[in-house]
Amino acid sequence: MVGKPATVSGADVVTLPGDAMVGLVRAVAALGRAGIGRHVVVGGVAVTVRLGQAHRATADVDAVVDETVPPDAIEALAALPDVERDRDSAHRLWVAGTKIEIQAVGPVTDADFERLTDRQVLYVAAHTWALETAAPQTLIAAADSRVSATAPFATPAALVAMKLHAIQDRRPSGGVDKRAGDAWDLYRLLSDLDADASIRTALASGPTSLRAAVRQAAQTVLVDGAARTRSWLRAGDLRMASVTVEEIRFLAEPLVAALA
Repeated sequence: MVGKPATVSGADVVTLPGDAMVGLVRAVAALGRAGIGRHVVVGGVAVTVRLGQAHRATADVDAVVDETVPPDAIEALAALPDVERDRDSAHRLWVAGTKIEIQAVGPVTDADFERLTDRQVLYVAAHTWALETAAPQTLIAAADSRVSATAPFATPAALVAMKLHAIQDRRPSGGVDKRAGDAWDLYRLLSDLDADASIRTALASGPTSLRAAVRQAAQTVLVDGAARTRSWLRAGDLRMASVTVEEIRFLAEPLVAALA
């Protein structure tokens, strides 16, 4: 389990167990050392932090940056002594062997949204909102308490929005396993953190474009497509495979209704 023993300078302190977490915390710390400006940690590490437990394996750090705020995030990170550029992707770097993926977003107008597909609207709205609503978190690697990092992390509501995009947008090379992880993240976020309606309430108070896009995606993925989503979960471990179609719909229907 991940402990939350204290609050320091407005940031919850979370202890992450396991040797693998040392590299992940170091990678998060690199974002701060690089001085990359406005950013937010998303993806599997953020889900782990928000759930309070490492509920599935994750080996990299995903971050969203504001592309309008200098310096360029990739260039700033690449200037650090322990960081290497990835040969195959301009948006990927390695911090002492741990992968960091950087996604950049900028300001979008209503006119811009009108030219985007539904899936593109969800991507832009979710990632922009994740930046706007990020909350600070301090991480400590239990295997080496000298390794720590403080960074802004995506809220549970923003993670649900981003995961609804990711699960629909995986390329064939991503394979079923990636979608299994996305589905499990969605299931755990809703089952563990939305019992008090906090996720659906936060999303309902978000921008109109976000509410509409999340509602449509939740209906498609978790209600109408619940059987397909369960098939992705069955490709995961035994806990993932135990989730039923009825459970998926039970969690999703209140979310869809709240965003109507």
